[in-house]
Amino acid sequence: MRMAEIRKLVLIFALFGFAVTSANADVFTVKGVIIDGHGASVTAARVAAIKAGTEEAANILVERMTLVEDRFNIGWQQIDNDIASQLVAGIRISNERRSDRRYLGVLQVTFNRQRVRDFLNSQQLPFVEAQTAPALIIPVWNGPEGSSLWQENLWWQSWASSSPLNDLTPLTLPLADLGDRQVLNVNQALRLDRAALLDIALRYDVKKVVVAIASITSPGRISVKVNTVQWDDTDRMMLRQRQVIADGSDAGSAMRALSAAGKRAQKQIISLMQTEWKQRAIVRGGTTTTTLVTVSYTNIQQWLVLRKILASSALVLDARLDALSVDGALMTLTYAGTQQQLAMQLAESGVEFLDTNIGLVARLR
Repeated sequence: MRMAEIRKLVLIFALFGFAVTSANADVFTVKGVIIDGHGASVTAARVAAIKAGTEEAANILVERMTLVEDRFNIGWQQIDNDIASQLVAGIRISNERRSDRRYLGVLQVTFNRQRVRDFLNSQQLPFVEAQTAPALIIPVWNGPEGSSLWQENLWWQSWASSSPLNDLTPLTLPLADLGDRQVLNVNQALRLDRAALLDIALRYDVKKVVVAIASITSPGRISVKVNTVQWDDTDRMMLRQRQVIADGSDAGSAMRALSAAGKRAQKQIISLMQTEWKQRAIVRGGTTTTTLVTVSYTNIQQWLVLRKILASSALVLDARLDALSVDGALMTLTYAGTQQQLAMQLAESGVEFLDTNIGLVARLR
């Protein structure tokens, strides 16, 4: 069975709640914010910690959704607590610790989608809220004792302790179970073995695998070869290679320095991927397009999946059903941005958006 066929099945299963994905994996949730507040009482310390953490989370969200050059162009200032508190939909705190005048914890903040949109629009700050399809991250560590893949090490831990599913370019860490070990070994990962990487991509139903090979270059510094491998619908492989260097020598002991370098390298890789996506997907200007689209499918399950994807697209402003038959539907779509941007975004959800001799057609890949 080809990857495209498996992808269709997973999309159908997702409609009925069988997909193995996080329901909270959206860009408007910021996780893992460390909070540490002081005050005249533990209550005052808690309030101070939550205020500071909420403000930090709001600025993380804005940086996630916008480009640095756009923020610079409008003279962007950091969000303060008054604004941040107005954007919040809910918070969750874990790992709480407290004393008489101190409160510590880890904060998760979910922001109100529409309030964030309205705020960024009021600032005339272009943004992206649509995520790419999840990719698989394969962290390979070149340490003093050699190369390792499925064993616990500081490079693996850098990814295991993060929450990359909420980024614009979500990354999934493999389970590292027996099945993974049978499909891909460290030597195959190092040489980017086409067959083995395709097998593990199929195992996790992804079309992109990021093999990140980290090596120690000097005390406290690591260099990461970032190999992005992806496949088209004919299983043709494409490869893009980049390098990231991170220094953690300011973090103390040798092990602490390497751990800090690993975390910084991980953040650099995510930032790099998100920036590339934003540069392609960001919509500038207020123009919209209204057009007729033929939605092609072979059964009702496919139609339901297609309708849900079209209606939930961040670029689709309105999706009106005009006609429905057993194998196709006619819809009127109003969308922001260009047709190419809409097609690119829909492709990340497994939908082809094509200009054919009968007009625009949307169908599952």
